[in-house]
Amino acid sequence: MKNQQGFALIELIAVIVLVGIIASFSTFFLYTGFSGYLNTKNATEGALNAQMALDRISLELRNISELTSTPSSTSLSYKSEELTGIRTLKYENQTVFIRVNTTDYTLLESIPSFSIYKPPPQDLDSDGSEDDVPYIEVEFKVRVIENGIGRSFRTRILPRHMVEDK
Repeated sequence: MKNQQGFALIELIAVIVLVGIIASFSTFFLYTGFSGYLNTKNATEGALNAQMALDRISLELRNISELTSTPSSTSLSYKSEELTGIRTLKYENQTVFIRVNTTDYTLLESIPSFSIYKPPPQDLDSDGSEDDVPYIEVEFKVRVIENGIGRSFRTRILPRHMVEDK
């Protein structure tokens, strides 16, 4: 027999198949890592925005001195002891706003659910009238990744000026 040099067709096909298998696994692992990074980045940004909105809502509602309208589950109008104008925390069209007089300031967008809960007034200062607000709860859900999975955020604010001093 003669000494053959070079590659046989079968060897070339085997090499191409092995390179294809290695490339497909490498692509899968790179895609999974990149997808995980993007999901984590979006979740972190959503959580940070939600926390900043909760901080702002707490700042707004902590110093209210008077409710200027009957609160609903999606809006609350009030006057603040320290902030100027008639202010309204409201939710419409999947967006949370703070309205100061007639100007809307956006806090959060793409919020699938939002609620404000204020319990019935109570007599917390023992003056005989049930006109004191014990707390206000705000809860919303932030959609953090594309498939609609979200995270709920909630805070309970204790208004400082809704109970009269004796």
